[in-house]
Amino acid sequence: MKILFYNVADIEKSFIDQWAKSNNVTVKTLSVSIDYNNIELTRDYDAVVFYPGKAFLTDENLYVQLVQNGMKQISVKSTGYDNINFTFAEKYHLSITNVPNYSPESVAHFTIMLLRHIPIYLYQRQVAHRKDFIGQELTDLTIGIYGAGRLGSLVAKTLKYMGARVLVHSRTNKPELEQLGIESVDFKTLLTASDVISIHVPLNEKTHHLFDFDNLSLMKQDAMLVNTARGSIIDTNALIDHLQQGKFKGVALDALEDEEFFEITANPYYQALMAFDNVLITPHIAYFTQAAVRDIAITALENARDIVMNGESENIVLN
Repeated sequence: MKILFYNVADIEKSFIDQWAKSNNVTVKTLSVSIDYNNIELTRDYDAVVFYPGKAFLTDENLYVQLVQNGMKQISVKSTGYDNINFTFAEKYHLSITNVPNYSPESVAHFTIMLLRHIPIYLYQRQVAHRKDFIGQELTDLTIGIYGAGRLGSLVAKTLKYMGARVLVHSRTNKPELEQLGIESVDFKTLLTASDVISIHVPLNEKTHHLFDFDNLSLMKQDAMLVNTARGSIIDTNALIDHLQQGKFKGVALDALEDEEFFEITANPYYQALMAFDNVLITPHIAYFTQAAVRDIAITALENARDIVMNGESENIVLN
């Protein structure tokens, strides 16, 4: 069996090579993204792994070429698969898999780190007096977690153990969290009662621009907003409007709307947001630990292998 793996960073290569050797599978790695200049390479392989760029939302011919080259699947090397056009994928009978679970501790730890003003102090572009950036103790905060899947639940539990009052809003009941004293609330209560809101949901039709002007208006004037999920869950223009009006003690964004992966400095919203001293932007690195990189690479490879060999995968999102 032969797998072609695009978008491979140096740190991933050793994990991929180890997996290939252990599983007796040939894996060719490419550092570049898949595009018209190299999509023809898939003809010589049984399966393909990559992170889809925006072209995969609109360009049907990319799907046509994959199928013509013998592909039956796309293994997306991330949790988010919002750049996949499901209409095209279904039309050409392509199975889609993702990596739903990988070292949730990486994002959870990063999120919790952001809840003090220390990162914003370190991030200042000009020298400031250290006492201008007094922090808040978690025991004095009500922290709202939007989305209580594996990652959101870990953040909620950790913050509860650290002494915060924790609220969660999730599409399903979470009795295991409620037993710890974590309160399940409706979305409006989450917005109005929280000193900090941390976002932990995938991007889809329901969550796109959910944090719009009206919903952001419901948050406390001095609230903090943390997004380590997907940028388009927040309506960035609405967020900028609120920032201009003096709202928010702090905003920490690890993902931006219209973000091309790892290229946030080219993002049209980046400069506008950077004008505010209470905004911290990081380049989609909340997940970026050795454990997470290893888990993503191995799970993506196993997804590709399982679809080709068995026609199914535990991480399938379209079959």
